[in-house]
Amino acid sequence: MFDLLIKNGVIVDGSGRQAFPGSVGILGGKITAVIPEKEDSLKGVRAERVIDVKGKYVTPGFIDIHRHADAAVFREGFGELELRQGLTTIVNGNCGLSVVPCPKERRQEILGFLAPIVGNMPAGVPLHSFRSYINAVKEQKLPLNVGMLIGNGTVRAAAAGYRSGSLTDGEMRQAHRYLEAALSDGALGVSLGIVYAPEYNYSTEEFKKVLEPMRNSGVQLFTHIRGEGDNFHASLREVVEIARYLEVPLHLSHLKCVGQRNWGHGIAKALDILDEARESGLAVSCDVYPYTAGSTQLIQILPPAYLEGGVPGILKRLTDPAMREKLTDILQKPGVDFENLVNLVGWENIRMTTLNREHNREYSGKSVAEIARLKGMDPYACAYNMLVEENCEISMVDFIASEDDVRKVMRYPYSNIISDSVYPVGGIPHPRLYGTFPRVLEKYVKEEKVLDLETAVKKMTSVPAAVCKLTTKGLIREGMDADLVVFDLERIHTGADYDQPKKPGEGFSYVFVNGEPAVVRDQIQKQSSGRVLLNGESAR
Repeated sequence: MFDLLIKNGVIVDGSGRQAFPGSVGILGGKITAVIPEKEDSLKGVRAERVIDVKGKYVTPGFIDIHRHADAAVFREGFGELELRQGLTTIVNGNCGLSVVPCPKERRQEILGFLAPIVGNMPAGVPLHSFRSYINAVKEQKLPLNVGMLIGNGTVRAAAAGYRSGSLTDGEMRQAHRYLEAALSDGALGVSLGIVYAPEYNYSTEEFKKVLEPMRNSGVQLFTHIRGEGDNFHASLREVVEIARYLEVPLHLSHLKCVGQRNWGHGIAKALDILDEARESGLAVSCDVYPYTAGSTQLIQILPPAYLEGGVPGILKRLTDPAMREKLTDILQKPGVDFENLVNLVGWENIRMTTLNREHNREYSGKSVAEIARLKGMDPYACAYNMLVEENCEISMVDFIASEDDVRKVMRYPYSNIISDSVYPVGGIPHPRLYGTFPRVLEKYVKEEKVLDLETAVKKMTSVPAAVCKLTTKGLIREGMDADLVVFDLERIHTGADYDQPKKPGEGFSYVFVNGEPAVVRDQIQKQSSGRVLLNGESAR
């Protein structure tokens, strides 16, 4: 006797093997039977509830191991936009930008810096340790499964703030304590955001030293590298060196090559670097989002020297006429000292998407170049002024990558699909927040045939599950958690685009989280069957 029988489906089991007609039996939140279709295969099978899906695809629930919903998990309505695109598991804390650790004396400073990425954190959520945060997440009625990385950038900010230079011995010991505690308490991995403050202050050798607590641990190292433009390949080699020293598996976040002058040849060489590392014995993988635009803080247009001291330091420099003039000179020139997005892609390809001041909101969704024209001013001065007016809390969408490069990374055997969704409050978000997973199925499977369905599903299920060692997720097999999605491929659609991004995915008839219905006939169900996922076990 099953709790639920999903019958007459076409099973895409997440392994990459060919789809086959069959049924799935669920008992106690687990898959207890996978029944291939044949004469009398369901004879004598009984279930409390039977759903006849009539030839629709049945797949494992989709897994996005790169989101920034650290604060969003506490918001009303969390999970709806995720479930509507087939997601049953997400992982937060990416790019070194986790909301923990956040000691009381640095809480305002750290959360202010992270606001364009994660949005606002409720005041009552304890953030002084990984464990305190996870316990608060466990108290939420989670509609889907949530895992967490520990961000090495926030670890440094907690130990030393956003100043430049090397850590003192005492600060290094404190950073080690934060990392050790998070790994002990179940962090699924350690994330780096080397391009971001304050991590860009570390040299390669200093990274090896600060990450010593994870050496030989087997815990995954997730890396947003130092640069994806003119210094792309050197940045890749840096993290390969770090991971090889630490003897841990390496995962490259949102692999792409920034700037038209680097497209094509840049990504081809990057994949060669990854293959060389694999051939030498290092476990290396990567992920990719199905868009040519990224999304992050607008302050990422600034060179490292202008980011020192966090938001107060940035504001001081942006209101100093001499510093502004010097900054404009820096941004107008190419170079490899930092990822100069202004020079790489131009102001016309950088859109401001989240603006909080009433008099600026009309500019949300417009490029810096367009806003500057409307204001009748230079785009450099326009960007500096608006950063000051908005206290640096501006999110941006930047058009940076090549469609051919996206396809190439998507086809790479060791890649998986992610969204890299940020969750600022208000504004016009990147469409990937709502549309990543239906877009893969609609555009890259159905329309362009970049991937076959079985491979695409594998890259959205078992591959990311393996990266995070989620051993009971990502496959339709007996004993696995009953996280399942049912859809008609012909109905899969995302209307989310850069102008109207807040459109939920369409065509997902059913979504089940740990055996409980979360979407039924395209409608969200009130349920709280999601779990917190921790390293070493499926859930606690």
